[in-house]
Amino acid sequence: MKLPRPRTRSIKAALLMIIFIIQIVWLIITFNNLLAYSVWLNILLTLFSVGMILYLVIKNESPAYRMSWIILISLFPVFGGLFYFLFGNKRPARKMSKKIQEQVHKDLDKMYEVPNAKEALLEHDFRVGSLANYINNYANMPVYSNTDVEYFPSGESMMETLIRDLESAQNHIFVEFFIIEGGQMSDAIFNVLKKKAAEGVDVRLIYDDFGCLMRLPSNFDKQMEEIGIKALKFNPIKPNLTLAYNTRDHRKIIEIDSTIAYTGGLNLADEYINTIDRFGYWKDNMIRLQGPAIWNLTTLFLDMWNAFYPTDESYDKFINKEVRLQTNQLMDSKEAVLAKGFVQPFGDSPLDDEALGENVYRDILNIAQDYVYIYTPYLVISYELQQALTLAAKRGVDVRLLTPGTPDKKAVYRMTQSYYAPLLEAGVRIYEYTPGFLHAKTFVCDDKIASIGTINLDYRSLYLHFETSTMLYYHPVVDVIKQDFLESQAESQEIYLEDTRTNFLGELWDSFLRILAPFV
Repeated sequence: MKLPRPRTRSIKAALLMIIFIIQIVWLIITFNNLLAYSVWLNILLTLFSVGMILYLVIKNESPAYRMSWIILISLFPVFGGLFYFLFGNKRPARKMSKKIQEQVHKDLDKMYEVPNAKEALLEHDFRVGSLANYINNYANMPVYSNTDVEYFPSGESMMETLIRDLESAQNHIFVEFFIIEGGQMSDAIFNVLKKKAAEGVDVRLIYDDFGCLMRLPSNFDKQMEEIGIKALKFNPIKPNLTLAYNTRDHRKIIEIDSTIAYTGGLNLADEYINTIDRFGYWKDNMIRLQGPAIWNLTTLFLDMWNAFYPTDESYDKFINKEVRLQTNQLMDSKEAVLAKGFVQPFGDSPLDDEALGENVYRDILNIAQDYVYIYTPYLVISYELQQALTLAAKRGVDVRLLTPGTPDKKAVYRMTQSYYAPLLEAGVRIYEYTPGFLHAKTFVCDDKIASIGTINLDYRSLYLHFETSTMLYYHPVVDVIKQDFLESQAESQEIYLEDTRTNFLGELWDSFLRILAPFV
């Protein structure tokens, strides 16, 4: 099966952009005309902007995000406050939030039918266990043992195993991705999905409409339904002006029969398996889970699915009782639990006030005693995360960042480089991946913690997107991830402080980009 190629999506995207611009211009002209006849309206809107600034000062949100809005409102005191009120907070996504909250963990007790291994982890290492406990408490995602993890250092290294696993499906296949594009990778996967749907397997697909805007036809969901694949297009783009479109589904999940799951940084497009050349060699990673920890990913998928594609069914039918029985038996042996390690997939939502992903990254840096190695395609970070990186380095922790040597977005690449100097001054070592573009989002720490997922070190991932990551504690695969980082570092160029020197205009441009950073 060849996925349909979009013929008119670029035209539709251009038309949407034109409509958005027309609406913005119309609003500005309308308000200007009103202001011309009403001094009082001008005063009221200015006072309203002052009120919004005062509100932002005490708002429980990222200081950098608040500061950027305060600057913009101050520059445009008449319109700035109104614009923030209409588009800048989470009001536009309130309807979405209500739908999801109605679904989240309706069967929450099912999450804990397998014994939560957090107590065993807390007993083994209280500081690491406290991080797992935080995720458990604020994401409702338990910690599991008895879960095997296989690490794939590239997209192409995963494909043969993935196709074999998809072929083995008997009950269901859940697929959720930000980007899907026709080509060798997607065609191979969707060939199997179509075949399995015809065999009666429950195949479900969630894809993000913005991520696929220029890559798939606008009726792709209907085309999938026609071949038996249930499809949900997340947060469809429509020609009305709202920043609810900032809320995207950036997660990457494939779940098969509640037995096997894949998650990590890959999307379904050919650059991710290097059959086409985009920005040089495309470095990414993925993990394959087999065991009870899959249930966290299953519920993340079903919560999203049932919020927007209601099926009114219990999650019971997706529980793998055999895996749960085996795990219950394993938990009787402390030695067996520790030998298997601990696995904790979790999701991060933009619709609450908990910056879960950022807090997890900061806590890893706070826990570290020996080293923290980080893959990140983007480095557009808050002051708090910057301080966590620099403080860890100042404590003597070997902090290393691996970023792309070839950019996919030049402005974001420049923003990334603008953060280098203070990090280097504190002792952080930075490398740029010279073979091409690095897309992995991975932390590995002290041979005992690793995280692999979709959460970039930028504002969109940390505050605006639905994301997922998998925490690994004292798991045998942690060392494999560390070795992959060191091999990638060996192919990369180290950046030194003198490489970051720029002139006055360069510093001015970097400052301007920093103001825009929360909106990029």
